[in-house]
Amino acid sequence: MQKRLHTIWLAVFLLLLHWTVSVAYTAELKIEKTLTQADGLVSNKVLAIFEDRHGTMWFGTTDGLTRYDGKNFQTFTTEDGLSRNTVGLIFEDRQGMLWFADGVLSHFLERGKPMDMSWMETPLSELDLTPYDETPAGTRKPIRLKGVSRYDGEKFRVFTTADGLPRDTIKDIFEDEAGTLWFATGAGVSHYDGETFNTITMNGPMGMQVLPDRWDEITAIAQDTAGNFWFGSTAGITYYNLPTTGFRHFAIDEDFTLFQEMGDAPTANITDLQFDAKENLWMSRDGMDKENSGIRRYDGKKLTTFSQSEALPMNSVDNIMQDSSGNLWFTGVKNLPPTINETEESVSMVYNVVSAGVSVYNGERFQNFDTDDGLPSNRVWSVFEDSSGKLWFATDAGAAVGVYLPSQNADN
Repeated sequence: MQKRLHTIWLAVFLLLLHWTVSVAYTAELKIEKTLTQADGLVSNKVLAIFEDRHGTMWFGTTDGLTRYDGKNFQTFTTEDGLSRNTVGLIFEDRQGMLWFADGVLSHFLERGKPMDMSWMETPLSELDLTPYDETPAGTRKPIRLKGVSRYDGEKFRVFTTADGLPRDTIKDIFEDEAGTLWFATGAGVSHYDGETFNTITMNGPMGMQVLPDRWDEITAIAQDTAGNFWFGSTAGITYYNLPTTGFRHFAIDEDFTLFQEMGDAPTANITDLQFDAKENLWMSRDGMDKENSGIRRYDGKKLTTFSQSEALPMNSVDNIMQDSSGNLWFTGVKNLPPTINETEESVSMVYNVVSAGVSVYNGERFQNFDTDDGLPSNRVWSVFEDSSGKLWFATDAGAAVGVYLPSQNADN
């Protein structure tokens, strides 16, 4: 009997030891502080964070742009020359010019809000069909989306269709080795040599749910080590060989087959593209699948689909960021099926959204962090790594900064 008790206690001890080691080796996210309006930000809803070459931090929000030099905050809005107050994309070129645009994140801002559908039962004679350019007297004319802003350290300059851009909405910016800037727009990709914009249109093949011009609705730009461009769009992914100006159109199926070979492929709604340290192409999409996370990886031969899980609780991913250690960070939400909200006064469609925190992939597995880990909000819009290696999280409740302590045990 005594020997049996000794065996049981030994088994319990080993079990507790294993559990303790597993917990000790689990990766951690330690949030050190959060900046909000109380500190000097123009808004708590932060969409993008960036550190320029001088070490100055920039925060793009829904209500303007805030600059922070470590001591003082300064805010810029349309009154200061900014093209628009919603800033979801910040980019610095090799000349030190800063570029600001709405970015792909602006597409997600209205999620969760009801869409009034009462007009569907309203007679045409009672609908307000006033043309956009004919504003009634005494009312303010709506502000259109305005291109991209460039800041030279003193003033802003705004580039729009009048300067050669094909559209006034910019979703991504990329600079190649020659110093040429590439802009993702809703009407193709425009490259800028410092003087003129030249646009590449890429009307692709037609699918069951995809019109050819959907391939021109570019949302993301990436370039592989061979210099080939990959353009994400609402239709799929277009491969562009710069020397030959040749195109290949890919839809997002399990085999990453050429789109021409699968005419029944649905729309892809690509939101971001990112090559990892091993030259795998990661792609994210905006979706509503019950099991698919919206993240896929292409290794040059096959496509890997990642399912939803506790570590990856999203089906609509809007941003991918690779840190200096090669970890990949994913932000997004879980879209639920829309519901109809009907009252005596109105009928509205509600797009239900569950905020999903942020997920990180360390090369082997995913792990999710949320408010339980110190984040101020579970709605994380983007992640940025500063020059000191600290991570900044743009959230609905301010900008949080902290450190990621990876697992010390690859088996846990």
